[in-house]
Amino acid sequence: MQNRTLLLFLLLASLLSACQKEIEVQLPNYNKKLVIEGYIENGEYPMVILTRSIANFNNFTIDTFLQKVLVQDAKVYVYSSKGEEELLTFQLDARSPLGFAYVGKTFKGAVGTNYRLEIEWQDNIYKAQTSILEPFSLDSIRLNTRGIEFDSNATLRVFFTDDKNKKDYYQFFVKVNAKRLRDRYWVTTIPVAFDDIPFNGLPFNLDIFRANPSQFLVMEMSQEEKAEYYSMTFKPGDTILLKYAKIDYQSYQYWSSASSEISFGQNPFMSPTPIRSNIEGKDVLGVWCGYAMKIDTIYY
Repeated sequence: MQNRTLLLFLLLASLLSACQKEIEVQLPNYNKKLVIEGYIENGEYPMVILTRSIANFNNFTIDTFLQKVLVQDAKVYVYSSKGEEELLTFQLDARSPLGFAYVGKTFKGAVGTNYRLEIEWQDNIYKAQTSILEPFSLDSIRLNTRGIEFDSNATLRVFFTDDKNKKDYYQFFVKVNAKRLRDRYWVTTIPVAFDDIPFNGLPFNLDIFRANPSQFLVMEMSQEEKAEYYSMTFKPGDTILLKYAKIDYQSYQYWSSASSEISFGQNPFMSPTPIRSNIEGKDVLGVWCGYAMKIDTIYY
């Protein structure tokens, strides 16, 4: 019996050693793209952020960002259906998560107006159009605890009535001011964007979760600060700013597909989700989005 056990052990060891083989993975060539993030809100100047995409396995540093990622030499134009036009200026801007952006200073976004974006960069032209639609109002906002006695964290539950005469697409953002956390920029929510198919023309309520904060601010945070920063819910003592708007269909397609990629495609070995950009041009990805925003403040 002992001899048989020893024989089986030696056979298994031999099979395992035979299975070990060093392999080399040949990564495919990466096709760089221009990434455009452009926004115009009612009452705000237009802002456009331009970056180059980089391969997943590249080392990322501040020098890489400034020299190889951030695009600083483009010409960015915005035209309105009212006949306004402007060449945006590249500058520091507090609204940009990257610190820099192409910003206007001549005209601000207005409800019911169409806006055309045109970018000239490296002998290529990129174009997009968007609209600032009519804003909508929430019926009410409540803090919704998760039903656990010892857990005081909450989501925001919003109540509103959809317009049955229109096909609508919605987007929400939040900012949190707390003891250890003060969002410098608007943070997207879960869901990032959604349509009115499930509740067309009906009263509706939805729980809002904070999600996808900027990664540029976490390098010098402690573990405790990071836990606070990545929190999806809200805590007693928080002051929460909620920004919301309707967006057009092309912008919705971008945000819906981009959020799927962020949620399910961060693993570089997974098949990427096609992102539906509303930018026309060669090797380009991104969005030019108009917002008719409203902002409410909630104290927890």
